[in-house]
Amino acid sequence: MAKKARIVIIGAGMAGLTAANKLYTSSNNNMFELSVVEGGSRIGGRINTSEFSSEKIEMGATWIHGIGGSPLYRIAKETGSLVSDEPWECMDSTIDKPKTFAEGGFEIHPSIVEPISGLFNALMELAQGKEISHTDADFAHIHEIATRFCSSRFNGTSVGSFLKSGFDAYWDSISNGGEGENGVEGFGKWSRRSLEEAIFAMFSNTQRTYTSADELSTLDYPAESEYQMFPGEEITIAKGYLSVIHHLASVLPQGLIQLNRKVAKIEWQSNEDRPVKLHFSDGSIVLADHVIITVSLGVLKAGIEIDHEQGGGLFSPPLPDFKIDAIKRLGYGVVNKLFVEMSQRNFPSLQLVFDREDSEFRFVKIPWWMRRTATLAPIHSNSKVLLSWFAGKEALELEKLTDEEIIDGVLTTVTCLTGKEVKKDTAKTPRPLINGSLNEDDEVMTITKVLKSKWGSDPLFRGSYSYVAVGSSGDDLDAMAEPLPKINKKGGQVNGHDQAKVNELQVMFAGEATHRTHYSTTHGAYFSGLREANRLLKHYKCDF
Repeated sequence: MAKKARIVIIGAGMAGLTAANKLYTSSNNNMFELSVVEGGSRIGGRINTSEFSSEKIEMGATWIHGIGGSPLYRIAKETGSLVSDEPWECMDSTIDKPKTFAEGGFEIHPSIVEPISGLFNALMELAQGKEISHTDADFAHIHEIATRFCSSRFNGTSVGSFLKSGFDAYWDSISNGGEGENGVEGFGKWSRRSLEEAIFAMFSNTQRTYTSADELSTLDYPAESEYQMFPGEEITIAKGYLSVIHHLASVLPQGLIQLNRKVAKIEWQSNEDRPVKLHFSDGSIVLADHVIITVSLGVLKAGIEIDHEQGGGLFSPPLPDFKIDAIKRLGYGVVNKLFVEMSQRNFPSLQLVFDREDSEFRFVKIPWWMRRTATLAPIHSNSKVLLSWFAGKEALELEKLTDEEIIDGVLTTVTCLTGKEVKKDTAKTPRPLINGSLNEDDEVMTITKVLKSKWGSDPLFRGSYSYVAVGSSGDDLDAMAEPLPKINKKGGQVNGHDQAKVNELQVMFAGEATHRTHYSTTHGAYFSGLREANRLLKHYKCDF
């Protein structure tokens, strides 16, 4: 009897479990010997639904990005995961319009904020190759400026430089001589230009959390238009993102998923009975015909940076140059979430506008890691849990801070921006935190506890998600998806072996960083898992 093909999937996140689900349900069970090995103690990967202050929250992936055509929306709907009797993060869209505060205690009227928001959104839509969607007559001139600027054939390389040039074009079109340097009545030392620049920077900081890029100047401009989104609203999952993960895993027999099984080395092109030899951190070894690697781009980056001459690399032999180059060129960043529990509800949604770091008027008490945080808002309209997003260096710093340091930083920031004295409450010396106009009922409010994600320092992830960096392209995402060994159809040698004797599809790759148009998303990871499963099913001539 012919031996079964042994397939090992590394990683029990969205991509790995999708591949396992597809292979198990589409093939004859007698054809494959299938297993999923997960280095951590749970399934889900960068999906991790949790609870904080008796509310369902997401420590990692949060959104279904467009319900029109999303396979994850379909799964969540079919499994009843979109409804719940319990509250969950971002469960409604009825939260009041945010209050926007500029450093120094100045509340900014929406009539100042909204045109800059319209400009930023218009520029991003143009960068993404879309038509400007909003036709509000009040912002027609903003859209006209953005469109005219874009049609002038921007020659820069980054999204950041595109946005800066777009803002400069906007300002040149509306300013009158040195008028922009005049002060804004009721805004202290703020000039009109500096205030609008700071509002624009606030929206840029939100975009950083969407992309995971530390700086938008590292985000490739030509590649931005390749990124695709599904139509329709963006929603969260009532029963948590893990409900989709559990659905995918539910068809797999007990024992197929092995937790706490960390792979230390992947030896391919081996001369063993099966061509791939997996070395685990506990010293055990597993031979396989095919391995689907679904670890993050951050883990792959770390794996190729180790000195291969000392035998410390993740792969042996090392990956081919085309794969290594793609891994090095693509961007991979850190995004973290900070949850803050208040003692009372009815805390407003805040948008935070900071002065430039080199400004002599900035408040030095505000910690640097808070200065690019764009929002602090309840997770739904009746919640006492607030949420802020952090990206890049600030996200990494957040991971190092104690809860006490975080609480002090949040309170100091809110005080310096709203102009209201804010005090903290501790278990040892209770003191009221009264937010003045921030709470219409003048209720006594205190920060009781905080919770943060730590994706950057987790060795199983080393960050959050990928982006196309300046110097890379969509071709690198395609290269990430290329299985090894790379078979030359014209014949010849592969790593010193006669090509006719080389087993195909030894090392395969899935995960969000392997999808050209849906990178950085859970549905991109899902599609990649299907792609690799279907590649194997086709290889073995299975129906799928």
